[in-house]
Amino acid sequence: MGVTRQSTPDEIKKAYRKLSKQFHPDVNPDGADRFKDIAEAYDTLSDINKKQSYDNPNPFGGGGTINDFFNAFNQQSNRTSRSRNMSPDKTINVDVTPIESFHGHEKEINYQVNHACGLCAGTGGDKNMCNSCNGYGSLRQQVGTGIFTQVVETQCPTCRGEGYMIINPCVKCNGNKVIPSISNLKVKMPMGVDSGDFLKVRGKGDYHNNGYGNLVIKVNMIKKDGYEKIGKDLIYTHNIDALEFLICDKITVEHPNTKLSIPLPKEINTEKPLRVKAKGYHIQNHVGDFYIKLKVSRSEISEEEKESLKVIQDKLTN
Repeated sequence: MGVTRQSTPDEIKKAYRKLSKQFHPDVNPDGADRFKDIAEAYDTLSDINKKQSYDNPNPFGGGGTINDFFNAFNQQSNRTSRSRNMSPDKTINVDVTPIESFHGHEKEINYQVNHACGLCAGTGGDKNMCNSCNGYGSLRQQVGTGIFTQVVETQCPTCRGEGYMIINPCVKCNGNKVIPSISNLKVKMPMGVDSGDFLKVRGKGDYHNNGYGNLVIKVNMIKKDGYEKIGKDLIYTHNIDALEFLICDKITVEHPNTKLSIPLPKEINTEKPLRVKAKGYHIQNHVGDFYIKLKVSRSEISEEEKESLKVIQDKLTN
């Protein structure tokens, strides 16, 4: 659909909505950057003053379409400050288990995110330039006198830094430009990942000011199924029955890679874990150890079994 410089605001809006729906991340997962550029281009075209700066002189060197403008806009975007339109990162906490960290794991994450409203394509509705700041989003004020004079820039209180005012709010998002929803994302957790580590997924955060921010995942290592991670070492708490503790010469322990047969020393201090070298986490050029904590518990036994054990105890002590 060709749109010329002489197109009406309604024609430009129709062309914009058509393109924005085509590249909306909900429809086109790879279109987040394109969607942001299209939205920024429309922000200029829908503003009378900004549009005139492109029409006079004509940036296309003659007749052109709205797509020509989008291409020209993209080429110059690297030379234009986008500080006011930069979308902040969204940070979420994600629990990771020691076993997931040991192998590296593709983890499925559900999180709440603000998507651009599909009805208004994230514009919030029809808008006019803010008269207080003339579309800059900020106010500059000279303070002090003489050599102490300085210019202070503050956010425009009228438009709250947006540079425009919504005059006809979208009926779906009520002018907020976003619709909260639940997103599903699969993220590859690297081997050896630990609490406090951060993983960044580009363009999967909240929609804000014509674009999607990044999603930042903060890892929270938890204990699970008796396993815990301490640095590059894997720790496992093994429950053992009191009788087994006295009778058995070895125990079988579940390791993330295999089952291990661990010999029990003749003298055991349950406060000191058993150590298996080089069975911990592989982190860069280092390999940790596997430690086994023994937790001894007493099971229920009959009176007859108790008497038998007492007989054995008397023989051992005499």
